[in-house]
Amino acid sequence: MSLELALLLAFIGFLIGLSKTSIGGIGMINAALLATVLPAKESTGVLLVLLITGDLFAIGTYKKHVEWRVLQKLIWPVIAGVLVGVYFLASSSDQSLKRTIGWIVLILVILYPINQRLQKKDFDISLKYPKPLRIILGSIAGFMSMVANSGGPPMSIYLLMRRKTVMNFLGNTAWFFFAVNIFKLPFTLGLGILEFNSLQYILPALPAVPVGAIVGRKIVSKVDLELFQKITLVAAAVAGLNLIFR
Repeated sequence: MSLELALLLAFIGFLIGLSKTSIGGIGMINAALLATVLPAKESTGVLLVLLITGDLFAIGTYKKHVEWRVLQKLIWPVIAGVLVGVYFLASSSDQSLKRTIGWIVLILVILYPINQRLQKKDFDISLKYPKPLRIILGSIAGFMSMVANSGGPPMSIYLLMRRKTVMNFLGNTAWFFFAVNIFKLPFTLGLGILEFNSLQYILPALPAVPVGAIVGRKIVSKVDLELFQKITLVAAAVAGLNLIFR
């Protein structure tokens, strides 16, 4: 393995830790970036292990801020989305998977600011259509999480639309993805996406995950949410385009 790849993996590990204890939108970048340097399917398995590591820090940090009723309502849509994702992974090629990841990231980049604009006009989709929104975004989150470990954007949209505090948002996100990632692990192993050989990519990134988590915990109260969202959306769009047209 080259030094450049090892440093890039460490950087991705840092971003994963940062996203788990601060604002989760960075997840779009992590999935797209890792898929550019590794085969798409292998990147999914590597990223899952790193995400579970980050999840442990996140649930430890925000364990008092979770809304269990909100998460319980998402169980069946998410399970359905994960199972569709398992079928897609079993039947797709590496190149088609990369393009799928890229297109989904771009769609979510477009969807998020549209929702923010609607909210400013007092047209709150989450109040007007709560059940359809939960089913649609929950199933998309399950599918994206299984296919590319990128279920964060649809869940971020759903949870942010509830207009709770930042701490509630982070607590719900932390516990939601810890449960989903553990649920996905047997499928990932069964599909052969995560293998012993994957350790060569996991080990350079793993030590950087807690570093990112600690930094995220320190800066979360100082983050300018609007600026952070704009930077994340631009970076995710660039990464998505790279996957589609590379």
